[in-house]
Amino acid sequence: MSVGSLNWTAFCAESNEYGLDKAAWAESVCKALGSASYSPYADAPTWLQMLGSGVFTMVWTSFAAFLIAFFLGSLLGIIRTLPNKPLAFIGNCYVEIFRNIPLIVQLFFWAFVFPEFLPDSLSSGSGDIVAGGWWKNILNTHPAVIGVFALGLYTAARVSEHVRAGISTVSRGQKYAASALGFTTGQSYRYVVLPVAYRIVWPTITSEAMNVFKNSAVLYALSVLNFFAYTKTMREETSQDIVILILSTPVYLIITYGIKFVMAWIEKRMAVPGLGSGGK
Repeated sequence: MSVGSLNWTAFCAESNEYGLDKAAWAESVCKALGSASYSPYADAPTWLQMLGSGVFTMVWTSFAAFLIAFFLGSLLGIIRTLPNKPLAFIGNCYVEIFRNIPLIVQLFFWAFVFPEFLPDSLSSGSGDIVAGGWWKNILNTHPAVIGVFALGLYTAARVSEHVRAGISTVSRGQKYAASALGFTTGQSYRYVVLPVAYRIVWPTITSEAMNVFKNSAVLYALSVLNFFAYTKTMREETSQDIVILILSTPVYLIITYGIKFVMAWIEKRMAVPGLGSGGK
């Protein structure tokens, strides 16, 4: 089958989704392509618009999850290197648990198991007082919130390991110099240890940022209508597997390379000659 013989107008066909108002940009694209399958009188938006909405959901959920992972992972990485053994033990336990359980299992845990341990409250779905009713309400109305929370906690364990490794590579001489200047432990980390550690491990954190984006596809398991969820639905409804995969693959590549370039720009901006990666 040649590429030219594929049914590219499938993207301009009426979808079976009614959650969005029809967007002018999608209709304009279909008109410009001269799609015979586009109908301005269709009630539902085109598949092209639904895929665009899925891309937006995929990007913002990934970004939000990465923010959670970066800040929580940094905090965990720091406490795991402190002389306080109870705090270090808590951090190590967190990493061992979250890093060794598959993401899909953690998603189901936060969605269906965790609320059973919460106090009883009103569930808007059933109208009854049930365990974790308010949590279940969020899952039913805004599943992306639960998905972002779970993905952020999962990735935080991985970021923590990178930050811990970066802190461990900072030379003792720099730490002793900070102590000699009268810095407290907090000041030593803020002004000496962390600036060096982040420069060292930033390339690995870049990899985690890209992994968060790719792992966000799994959030469809919680009914998060992201790009993967819509491509899956469109494949089932139209049977245009080749056309859809030809479009979806470049979308993932473009966004992941965009993340790579942004993180590389940040790395270049914070590089110090002779220190960490990127210095010359």
